[in-house]
Amino acid sequence: MVGESFLSSEQLSEKDIEQIFSRATLFKREFESKQRFDHVVKGEALHQKVIALVFSEPSTRTRLSFQVAASRLGIKTVALDNPSSASITKGETLEDTFRNIAAMLPDLMVVRYNTNFEADAVIRELPCPIINGGIGTAEHPTQALLDAFTILENRKQIKGEKVLIVGDIAHSRVANSNLMLLRRLGAEVAYCSPPQFEPKGDNWKGVRNFGDLNAGMEWATVVMGLRVQKERHQSEGIGFSMAEYREKFRLGGDQLKHFRSDGILLHPGPVIRGIEFSAFVLNDKRCKVIDQVTNGVFVRASLISLVLGLEVLKS
Repeated sequence: MVGESFLSSEQLSEKDIEQIFSRATLFKREFESKQRFDHVVKGEALHQKVIALVFSEPSTRTRLSFQVAASRLGIKTVALDNPSSASITKGETLEDTFRNIAAMLPDLMVVRYNTNFEADAVIRELPCPIINGGIGTAEHPTQALLDAFTILENRKQIKGEKVLIVGDIAHSRVANSNLMLLRRLGAEVAYCSPPQFEPKGDNWKGVRNFGDLNAGMEWATVVMGLRVQKERHQSEGIGFSMAEYREKFRLGGDQLKHFRSDGILLHPGPVIRGIEFSAFVLNDKRCKVIDQVTNGVFVRASLISLVLGLEVLKS
């Protein structure tokens, strides 16, 4: 993985995933005992390395966890995350923005943007490695990694797990990346969504579809809620109300009665309270949404260290 861009869950071999998780586990263990993990990382002049975070779509968890992860490794970050302050407002294309930032010679770039085929082509040609921080509705592979890591941490396995993805599948890059990664690791994946939000991609053909949420909850060992992406619906003319969604697809106390006591509940965030998960669900001991956020720092730190070719010492 050294020096290579990471754009899709499809790129990862089982050996790659094992290495990412092994380092993430080490970083987390060291941080829990010493409140740091930079002491197990070898690399000359780490403080001189720079990661550019280029986000043209909003982000809280992904951008900040990359920033925190880099800081814990001793690496600097620079961020362009407000399109209104960028030259895009003057007419510069996104692909030219990427070319110009790469020309400043960062060691690594993390990018997030909406669907843009020209930008997709450009990021594959840039001289520095690129990490996909969430591209359009296509993929969000680092989210899938931290989700899988959280499943492994709590369920002690991924192979054989039954993962039910609930909600706006059609517009979810998280769902796409999780489908690829979790099935690669031996999990069974199914989904439950309104007809308007059912996936249309070939990769979802043959994936089990639960029309009834309670039936899906009874089947699953892991339930992953998704955000209803209203901002992507307008251009498609989808007229599905939040009230309709809440009535049939919100996870609340009634749905939890159908879920196993040792199962876990996940959500990539942000959670729209009362629409996707009720406050009751978010307070349930099976809900690992905050654990996902914590794990995101260690998984992304692990990925950064591998892409940059940093040696990690066994503690």
